[in-house]
Amino acid sequence: MENDKFCVIGVGGAGCKIISHISREPGAEKIRLAAIDTDRNDLEKCNVPDESRILAGELWRNGRGTGGSVIDGQRALSHERKRIEDMIQDSKMVLICAGLGGGTASGGIPIILSCASKLHIPTVVVVSLPFAIEGGLRQRTSDQAITNEIIRIADAVIPIPNDLLFAGLDPATPLAEAFRLADLQMAQSVMALSTILLSGNLLSAGFSDFSSLLWQKKSHCALGIGVVDTNTGDEFTAETAFTRLLESPLLGGASRLCDADTVIFTLTGGEELSLSDAQSVFSLASSHIGKKTQIMVGAAVDPAWKGRFQFTALAVKYEDEPIAPSSSQERRKSKRKNRMDTDESDMFQQMLPLSENEYSRGIMEKTTPVRWNGEELDVPTFQRRNLTIDTGKQTTP
Repeated sequence: MENDKFCVIGVGGAGCKIISHISREPGAEKIRLAAIDTDRNDLEKCNVPDESRILAGELWRNGRGTGGSVIDGQRALSHERKRIEDMIQDSKMVLICAGLGGGTASGGIPIILSCASKLHIPTVVVVSLPFAIEGGLRQRTSDQAITNEIIRIADAVIPIPNDLLFAGLDPATPLAEAFRLADLQMAQSVMALSTILLSGNLLSAGFSDFSSLLWQKKSHCALGIGVVDTNTGDEFTAETAFTRLLESPLLGGASRLCDADTVIFTLTGGEELSLSDAQSVFSLASSHIGKKTQIMVGAAVDPAWKGRFQFTALAVKYEDEPIAPSSSQERRKSKRKNRMDTDESDMFQQMLPLSENEYSRGIMEKTTPVRWNGEELDVPTFQRRNLTIDTGKQTTP
């Protein structure tokens, strides 16, 4: 995949901050970065070109944000469907990063996913979940966004709880610094995944393999990142990289690796990174995980990482059985698969379910769908809930 065909979009306030951190990471200039928000101030602070920004619902919200309203976030981004499609239309893959719990990301991510679905573009969603101290409402909002919308549309969803950060931080750490560190860790993880999913890697963790581990599975994810910088006097060894990974605050300790159902290891470095280096790191890390844990590895060489090495572990614990798609989703997926180019086989993107059944929307057919908690509100309630209307006529048994 050509690097500039890989698009990373930050959504909402946290997403914009993550994109700004990504822009300062080695190799970021080779990836297309974009930002979408309803808050003008947050969007203007994001370190991306003006043409890569979308102020959603500007005429309606006037750049004031959504105030935590999921419906307002959904409506604001629905107004920008054409601009979103223009932004991503020539992308081969879209990775969306955000912090859930507010209105713009929780309501808007499904809109971006539906635009990508329309264009048959595979998608990965990496989201942070709210701190417990942010309150139950934000936690419920994030959980509903993942379960009812995002996980049913995206190819892969990686939810990372911010509370894992507290396991490795001094209790006296200022709250603003805790949020900054969470955004920085998210940025580093997104860059690691982006690098590995691009072609030309030392060990390629193909997208079809990657998405199959996470597709329509509700999970809890923990992320560990270990960085070794020989430019500052560090010596790169497998032990050093793995030790620093275990110390990463978003991992939550070595037990996360041992208890995981799936672990995705990635190693990124400069041109001096060799296959034997990668094998030694992966062998050491693999010896610390459970016997039944499924492993996927990827290693990438990038000249921008000269003298630096980053070892990343994404530990995935499945919460329950995979979420079964509706019959309408299966029909759309089948039709879409037949239309995809052969050189992009195995890359698939779940189509946006308009409703659980194929209903006629009448005069609302050409308008933007209004959806809440997985239901399309333009469809009459009796149809959505399969209720029978009493017409007053007696039916034959």
